Amino acid sequence: MNPDKWRFATTMRLTLFHTPSSRSLRPLWLLEEMGLDFELKTITYDAAYFASDEYRAINPMGKVPALYDGDNLILESTVILEYILAKHAPSSLSVKPEESDFGFYLTWLHMAESGLAHYLAVYLGQLSGLDRYAVSEGFEAYVKYQAEKAFEMLDNHLIGRSFIAADRFTAADISVGYSLFLASALCGLPLPDRVQGYFERLQERPAWKKAVSVK
Repeated sequence: MNPDKWRFATTMRLTLFHTPSSRSLRPLWLLEEMGLDFELKTITYDAAYFASDEYRAINPMGKVPALYDGDNLILESTVILEYILAKHAPSSLSVKPEESDFGFYLTWLHMAESGLAHYLAVYLGQLSGLDRYAVSEGFEAYVKYQAEKAFEMLDNHLIGRSFIAADRFTAADISVGYSLFLASALCGLPLPDRVQGYFERLQERPAWKKAVSVK
């Protein structure tokens, strides 16, 4: 790896590589909510560029998000959320182990990706019609079924709740909120009523509006 290819990424303490509508919306939203000082590198999606040696010197996986904290590279959107919160604690956007909803917080922080966005991304790839993302009709039905199970679980969890955990907006809501954006705005899937209302509340947050407006 040639350091000259990525040295520009470390000019500020935090540098986020972002593509609009992608999973990098999660850390961007969190950074805006926390009011932290950071540099944003916005990259239009380009499969050839992401596969190039130039970009893989920034992120060896050839994806976004990539967060640099000085010379330290952190990958995976939910990991980046946890990293930022741990490095810039305390914050009301995290839930502490001694709080009763800590389990719910961790569950949805990560299940929003592993149990929802992961399947939605496959479904979106199928919708794109590109051969490289094509899956069988049976597998498309499977991933849609998995997403619908997660919607049902979330809908039940939100009974009597405005947010995921601890009676306040947290990073778990950021993680889930992006997955609902992926489901609704990009995949066109209907959401259960409680989930739809919850998603609409999240979209009223100024930090979300600022993050999603980046082009």
